[in-house]
Amino acid sequence: MKKAYVGVLMFALCLWAISAMALPKGSMALLGFGAIKEVAFSSDSKILAIASEYGVYLYDAVTFTQIRYFFVEDGNSISFSPDNKLLASGSDDNTIKIWDISSGNTVKTLVGHTDWVNSVRFSPNGKLLASGSDDNTVKLWDVSSGDLVKTLVGHKWHIISIAFSSDSKLLASGSSDNTIKLWDVSSGEEVKTFKGHTSDVTSVSFIPGGKLLASGSDDETIKLWDVSSGDVVKTLVGYANWVKSISISPDGKLIASGSYDNTIKLWDISSGKEVKTFVGHTDWVNSVCFSPDGKLIVSGSSDGTVKFWDISSGKEVKTLEHTSSIYSICFSPDGKLLASGGEDKTVRIWDVSSGKEVKTLVGHTSGVYSVSFSPDIDGKLLASGSSDGTIKLWDVLSGKEVKTLIGHASWVISVCFSPNGKLLASGSYDMTIKLWDVLSGKEIKTF
Repeated sequence: MKKAYVGVLMFALCLWAISAMALPKGSMALLGFGAIKEVAFSSDSKILAIASEYGVYLYDAVTFTQIRYFFVEDGNSISFSPDNKLLASGSDDNTIKIWDISSGNTVKTLVGHTDWVNSVRFSPNGKLLASGSDDNTVKLWDVSSGDLVKTLVGHKWHIISIAFSSDSKLLASGSSDNTIKLWDVSSGEEVKTFKGHTSDVTSVSFIPGGKLLASGSDDETIKLWDVSSGDVVKTLVGYANWVKSISISPDGKLIASGSYDNTIKLWDISSGKEVKTFVGHTDWVNSVCFSPDGKLIVSGSSDGTVKFWDISSGKEVKTLEHTSSIYSICFSPDGKLLASGGEDKTVRIWDVSSGKEVKTLVGHTSGVYSVSFSPDIDGKLLASGSSDGTIKLWDVLSGKEVKTLIGHASWVISVCFSPNGKLLASGSYDMTIKLWDVLSGKEIKTF
């Protein structure tokens, strides 16, 4: 097992090196989102966060350039702290991570859930972080210490969505048991259970003012609830498939909703009527959110794109996308080139200053999971590791394949040159690390 851990560590170190740096100004935003689970704006509208099956991405919301990448195992949910200094993420590894946005470092890893973490939310006062999980519980954490404060037990099935009231005194949780529960944050006691949905409650959100609560469900409806009485005030009907996400406009007048019918709908809260339908995604819409100024809606989809929509015109303003998922990126030693390896079996080389693709290296028969430039100043060679079990060495200038290194019995997920460029190390799912002579292409050692 030690060999497997070392291989994973090599992979993680490469990702750490990437996440610690921001792409230079004017460079192309290379995206490899996979299915997008949640999108969120910072409260000052400066940063857009994207949680996806391949990690968490932070983008400058004005220039659309990537600021940070945080490696998490299948990122399900994200939440900015009220002061926009921290970002929390919940994932399939059962943990919550709190990140320092400025440095890119992990501040804390919160361990306690025994199943996937589907939803995380900072309290408006910034003191607590709530998390909802497939282990059927909601947990409250002290942000400063990272200590578990309370575990809220009462739901009979998975917790899919959670939301704090604006005064941080109440917490709502939506579950696969078709109910919404209202909790007293101070005591941890259940205040109320809202019943009315006939399928999973996938999204909950308080309407500004705190008197109403909105919920979206797999029963294809959105419901508005009176928080005090627990009664249904309105049921919004118009979808032909599951409602997976809802977001309330900053002025509390509109609801945006995303569905598995690939559309986003805009609703008037007062009348309960549908105002607009935004069409453009080609797969499930998993997350929607309003920009803090209320002028834009951002949607994230399983089609691998993030779309920006102008609310007044209903038109698509911007799309962040890539033709296929990107598994690995690496800068050349002089910072002028960027290499990317992806699901499409190719290695692509990009000019950083112009953002243009310089070369496409074709030869692998499966996805490319790792790329690495040789350490000489102009990065004459590029190594690529693939799920086809091979490593290829490429001449960067000509784009031609120099050698194919064969020896691994499974996916090659990490490649790395030695500082003098004479050796290449590779890590694989076959539980081994191999050391190769770059000049001859021969295997020297297996760990």
